[in-house]
Amino acid sequence: MSSSGAGPGDVMRSPTQLRTWAEAKYRAGHRGWLGLHHFGEECQFTWPLRPPTASVAEARTDAVSAWVTTWRRHRWPLGVEADIEWQTVAWRGLGRQTLPQRVRVVGAASLARLAQANEWVSLVAVARRLQLAWPDDDLSGVFPRIAGTLLDLDGSETTRFVEVVNWLVVNPESGLLPRELPIIGVDGKWLERHRRPVELLKAAVTGSSDLGLAVMPTRYSVRVLDPAIPGISERQPLAFAASVPELNRLPWRPDWVLVVENLQTLEALPFLPAVLAVFGKGNEAAGLAEVDWVKAARHLLYWGDLDTHGFRILGLVRQRLPQTESILMDKDTLRTFMTLAVVEPKPVAGPIGHLTQAELAALSLLHSENLRLEQERITISYARAVIEKRLHPKWSG
Repeated sequence: MSSSGAGPGDVMRSPTQLRTWAEAKYRAGHRGWLGLHHFGEECQFTWPLRPPTASVAEARTDAVSAWVTTWRRHRWPLGVEADIEWQTVAWRGLGRQTLPQRVRVVGAASLARLAQANEWVSLVAVARRLQLAWPDDDLSGVFPRIAGTLLDLDGSETTRFVEVVNWLVVNPESGLLPRELPIIGVDGKWLERHRRPVELLKAAVTGSSDLGLAVMPTRYSVRVLDPAIPGISERQPLAFAASVPELNRLPWRPDWVLVVENLQTLEALPFLPAVLAVFGKGNEAAGLAEVDWVKAARHLLYWGDLDTHGFRILGLVRQRLPQTESILMDKDTLRTFMTLAVVEPKPVAGPIGHLTQAELAALSLLHSENLRLEQERITISYARAVIEKRLHPKWSG
């Protein structure tokens, strides 16, 4: 392995620069070293010291002499296996000079110590312990992918990982829910936090990442806004939550389905004739394409946040349900409530597909101002007027 320099004009590099180089090298490479034989202990890293030319040496004799002395007196930190390669040159007017040419560091552990990355020892210790748990299986492809998890593991947590994976190996089709695992020390949310590393380790051990666990079905919250449906209270719309199979058993076939991005908005919606509203659960909104009466609705409206993420979700829904129309996601709504908009901290990077020209215009305005307008900031009275105008355009006069 070779290093990259600080810059083409940089000469007579110092031990301080060596530390900076080691830190950058560690940050860029340590995950990959976890997947190497003996965790990178056979690697060699070189760093050119860029000795001066004869002309530089003649012009800066004292500086060059001090630089050479610095490297002759350099002492490596405890546990670092490294050396300096020297070369003797003959310069006219200056005679023979022996100059340091490059630093050679042997092993990932040595480079980590140079970088003062004390975490490396812990990372390797946890990786070794996991490898010992399954000595006949190659985990080299897993360790680089779970480096962040390994860094957080202490002795007891490493033991817990081993116990969980072994239990799943012995019980490949348990059908239990993740919170039902009968393993001492594993609380209800443990597997939710560590599912991906567990899947990768199990795949390395068995060849399959399937944990054999039951999956909780996605449950969508629904509000029946049509007061004409039999059994609906006259005081407030009927609200309930159900899975996709349960929703498909409902006898209703609404003409209008309104999908909203946020639960608070769903709960605030008033009675609206012929409308059934559904909380799309953000990124799970596209899953409503599996609901028969959503697919069959004559009109499918989507109302999300006026921000890049809201438009991305709209695009995902329309990709599966092409008849989807947006509502309250336009430039007029944004301008009306502009004073309530805030800066969008992490906008979606890259293009968003499946949008209309009007939606793209609103998205462009959001981008230009770097804003987001949350759905809840739009008053229900304003929203109701816009929705009713869409439902009954002839009533708008």
